[in-house]
Amino acid sequence: MTLTNHNIQIGWATADITPAGPASLFGQYYERISTYVESPLTITVCAMESDQEQAIMVSMDLLCSTTALQDALREIVAPLLPELDVKKLFLFATHTHSAPEPAEGTAYTQMLLDKISIAVIEAWKARKPAGISHSLGYAVVGHNRRVQYANGTTEMYGATDRADFTGIEGASDSSVDMLFCWDAEKQLTGIVLNVPCPSQVTESKYYVSADYWSEVRKQLKDRIAENIYLLPQCGAAGDISPRDLPRGYRAGEPNMWDVPGMVEIGKRLATAVEEKYQEARQHICTTPVFKHRVVDLNIPLRTVSKKEYEAALETVNEINSREPEDKSSPDTAWNRFLTEMKANEKIKDYGPWDNKNTDYGIIRKKEIAIKQYLEHQPGSFYKAELHIIRLGDIAIASNPFELFVDYGFAIKGRSKAPQTFVVQLSCDYADYLPTERALAGGGYSAMATPVGHDGGAFLVDETINEINKLWE
Repeated sequence: MTLTNHNIQIGWATADITPAGPASLFGQYYERISTYVESPLTITVCAMESDQEQAIMVSMDLLCSTTALQDALREIVAPLLPELDVKKLFLFATHTHSAPEPAEGTAYTQMLLDKISIAVIEAWKARKPAGISHSLGYAVVGHNRRVQYANGTTEMYGATDRADFTGIEGASDSSVDMLFCWDAEKQLTGIVLNVPCPSQVTESKYYVSADYWSEVRKQLKDRIAENIYLLPQCGAAGDISPRDLPRGYRAGEPNMWDVPGMVEIGKRLATAVEEKYQEARQHICTTPVFKHRVVDLNIPLRTVSKKEYEAALETVNEINSREPEDKSSPDTAWNRFLTEMKANEKIKDYGPWDNKNTDYGIIRKKEIAIKQYLEHQPGSFYKAELHIIRLGDIAIASNPFELFVDYGFAIKGRSKAPQTFVVQLSCDYADYLPTERALAGGGYSAMATPVGHDGGAFLVDETINEINKLWE
């Protein structure tokens, strides 16, 4: 049966962005030089157009996107596709820690721009009459990684076998949001898959890897079709990782710090998609409402109180007073941090191998807090670019943060859309955005973040306002 009466066209493209030879991998305090490629890094492009609207989404197997990368891409594409409003083109990342940094001015970033721009043009020119359908499934992928103790403090990846362990700070989200895209012959062309968990099973390894998304791609090609495209999105997951901290290390779960964990997650997600695939084929819409708003939002920066500043300054001065004059000494905070990390790699079966509660880990965050006290005055803002899309019954809402999962729940719960895809790490990298509860507990992912819980509440309110306008 052929689908008719289309008002939307969709095109796809993909490209390999694996670095040639050894590369510096981005995502830890210390440098890791890759020794081999475990799985290739990929970018996937989905281009959509109706008579009055456009959107091009680019998913990247990288830790993050940057404003500089996105601006440079738009500058390249604009003269080549004059009919495209390049503001409707946006980037987002899967948050693998096993890829190079997309830093300005590097050979790798130039290669990225070349590959992405070609793929964007290819996807745009490949647009064909299409239909869409959406579905919601569930798969256990992410778990909250912030461990609470009896004294009210919280640690990311904290030990759960301590006598004072009282529980996990926040929720996790096992939802899998799916957007299926079909051609005029009802053949599946691609899937947008939104998972609230970063792809960081391999976050401390010394090889290049697309992490669990490489396994999802393999599984879907085997189970559904060889020639489909997969566009991964990382949902709100700033406090989430693929590890069940209280149970996972002891209950026989595959190692979620290495390849067996990637394979297991790939199976879980492919199964979730497979369960919904035939059902989705029965309710294809060829005339969806399609609207896309690009919103520049001034989000209040987190301000540091004088008391916090003075405490941070005292800590920094105390640690610095113990620093050897010889910066190459093994007794510096940095060298002690590296020595402990290297030792842990040899003796521990599971990560994290680095300890962010060492002098080096502490001073690094405290120095940021000092800087914020001096620079983040009341009334100062972080300018964020958000993309708010209505596509039939679904909303897609982007943000540049590692957004704690409760904010994602707030957006989904208050949205007028029957189904809402929250996409973090989009357009730029703006660090963690913790909740008020997380800030009270402290710990690495809630220390010295550029935006605090007031900014988080503002982001949620404005995102909801923009989504709901599209349903008025």
